[in-house]
Amino acid sequence: MQSLLPILAFLFGIIPLSTWAQPSSPTEFIASLRTAIQEKSLEKLNAITYTLGMSDSDKKQAASVQQMFFSDTEITGISLEPLPADFQSVYIMGGKKLEPTYLPIGQIKIEYKKTANGPLGFSVPYAIVGGHYFLISSKSTDLGWKGPPDKTLFFNVMGQGQDKVQITAKWNASGVEQERIFKETSNMGFLGQYVEQIIVTSANDDTDVTLTISESGKEIYRSQPLKGKGTIEYKKS
Repeated sequence: MQSLLPILAFLFGIIPLSTWAQPSSPTEFIASLRTAIQEKSLEKLNAITYTLGMSDSDKKQAASVQQMFFSDTEITGISLEPLPADFQSVYIMGGKKLEPTYLPIGQIKIEYKKTANGPLGFSVPYAIVGGHYFLISSKSTDLGWKGPPDKTLFFNVMGQGQDKVQITAKWNASGVEQERIFKETSNMGFLGQYVEQIIVTSANDDTDVTLTISESGKEIYRSQPLKGKGTIEYKKS
């Protein structure tokens, strides 16, 4: 399963809420989404998308993301799943605060038939609003940021035991300090001005990992290997 960043899952939604009857059960919700995908119908997809509170700019930015639903590959499954333990609903980037149009309670997972490139699929947050099921979109608030554009920040923790370490990262995005505990360790990317601090903690004797950090595709830091219990700490000078 190819996992898209939650921020992409939020960024869709074209028109205000439809007057069509909304799905009021998981079965109806799944059937409505399946029909919209199979018919490649933006109208039917929008009818089950909660876009209240989105500006015209939000909708314009989000429009292209809808196309990821309309694969020519056969759907093999659609299911409702819990949100990931590290699910993040609010993002700061590009001088804006992005947040869901309604607080999601889970995610709907769409899976397609395996292709030459491997399994294809993604998950989208959903909510129940007034007893009806909706895909969730994203609305933005301008933060008035006048500094330089945010750039792409990446970090990697690679090596033996990488799946067992704990990672805490702090960074600045559009002038706002951010902090998050990451569950994933490979090619984790986000937009921001700079990485302030990353701490990698191991509680296992068999660990042998290295931390790398890059900005706009250029590596700016590579740690010495951490072997066994202990920590790697990067701090911006």
